[in-house]
Amino acid sequence: TYDMYAKDRLFEAMGEHHYILQYHIYLAALDQYLKLRLKNYDYDTHFGGIFYLFIRGMHPEYASKYGVFFDRPPQKAIQIWSDNLF
Repeated sequence: TYDMYAKDRLFEAMGEHHYILQYHIYLAALDQYLKLRLKNYDYDTHFGGIFYLFIRGMHPEYASKYGVFFDRPPQKAIQIWSDNLF
């Protein structure tokens, strides 16, 4: 059923499967890359957030009610990751 892909259930799945860790690492790398590539790079201006799409939980009838996980970590969190990874 689509209830398995409700927002609260997706948050649980993201944690259980370490996807939250994964996207923080990727985002820290992307942040570093954009700092090198964009002259006036600003996290708040240039980064909109991350999406994880659980295709099995998506249906046109429900729009983004099921199967769509979104987050936009604060810049401070990404800076802490960057400082410790690079």
